[in-house]
Amino acid sequence: MNSVVKCYLLDGEFSEQNQDNFADISQVVNTNRRALHALPLPVIIEILSALGKKIIQNPHLTKIQGITYLSLWLRKRNLEQICRINYGNLSYPDSFVDVENRFKMTAQPRGVVALWVAANIPTLAIISIVQTILSKNGSIVKVPEENKDILLQFLQELASVEVTYDNSHYSGLDIVKAISVVSFEGRNHTISSDFSLNADCRLVYGGSKAIQSILALPQKDHCETIVYGPKYSFGVFDREFIESDLFEKSLDKMAKDIAYFNQMACSSPQVLFFEKSSFQLQTIGEQLARCFENLPGDLRIQPTDAGILANIINIRAKYLLSDDKSVIASDDLSWTILIDNDFRLEDPVHGKCIFLKEVESLDTVPELITRKIQALSVSIFNPQKRESFAREATYLGVDRIVIPGTIHDYDLPWDGILPLSRLVRWVILKYQ
Repeated sequence: MNSVVKCYLLDGEFSEQNQDNFADISQVVNTNRRALHALPLPVIIEILSALGKKIIQNPHLTKIQGITYLSLWLRKRNLEQICRINYGNLSYPDSFVDVENRFKMTAQPRGVVALWVAANIPTLAIISIVQTILSKNGSIVKVPEENKDILLQFLQELASVEVTYDNSHYSGLDIVKAISVVSFEGRNHTISSDFSLNADCRLVYGGSKAIQSILALPQKDHCETIVYGPKYSFGVFDREFIESDLFEKSLDKMAKDIAYFNQMACSSPQVLFFEKSSFQLQTIGEQLARCFENLPGDLRIQPTDAGILANIINIRAKYLLSDDKSVIASDDLSWTILIDNDFRLEDPVHGKCIFLKEVESLDTVPELITRKIQALSVSIFNPQKRESFAREATYLGVDRIVIPGTIHDYDLPWDGILPLSRLVRWVILKYQ
């Protein structure tokens, strides 16, 4: 029988192996996670913080979009904040902590986490693995083959990290040994089921069909599943904000939000709603066009799938032929601004193709909100009005209210989930 699993990292060894199933892989990861569990959380944070400084010096990694942000995200202060938000107390992963009289609690890892990572954002697998590390779990990562080299280079850097903490020496290799990186054909139901059945926790990213397929796989009775499904993001500007001194700078930041990841991320804005103001929508579109033209080279010109380019050409033609729509676009298909007043959320085109729409009042926008909305960039001038709008938007389903320039920041909670708190088991200890 032909081997169906390609394993690129196992037991700290970076070499390609062929496997018929996940039994041996899972056993190695499960055994090695004991050493990861023994590392105090402050040591893990020190190792990851040192890693953040190393990856920015790796010329192969610095070419990847988002790696600079990832380096900053791995700062000690940020990692401590992430753990504090998720755990409440940084001592929980290391020891029993007094909660009430005759009652203590600790956070124990769930075991082996199986990760299904989407292909659209290469750094997503890295962020996910950091979460399994901070929760002291072993992990087996199913990664798209086209992204495996990025992840493996990152983990090679982690394996080489050495730190001293409280006069003791620690190595990142103890963490890497609790991680395996694999790829296999997702349509192979037998091997997908085997992957699922070897997990104590499943962390899943993907589109609707992929999510439904994975959720239908058999699993252990105690298995926890954390799902990050398909999401949609957009932005709003109210009249006072548009007419303020803040607008020009915010529009420039919005252009960067649209450009990052070539608009392929769930956090990428697809539509911008502008409340009717003293500025014509066409004028705002022209201003945004200048922002696109002034983007750094690596954001302005990005590799784009031929299918997306074809869709851009088609929708440009559709808008050009319509009397009540207009287009402002680059000559080279690198960015497109589509202007109309159809009150709806448009299907994503990607490739920096943004829809601009004018509304009489932003009070009508919540009508469009569903639980599919991940991030909403809200530029409302009055703080009380902004908070009131955010309260209603989040009640209806939005998970994150942000400002221009921050929509891709990986803040926790994410998609309404505190992942570290779900990657552990909350255990109690009662005593006399």
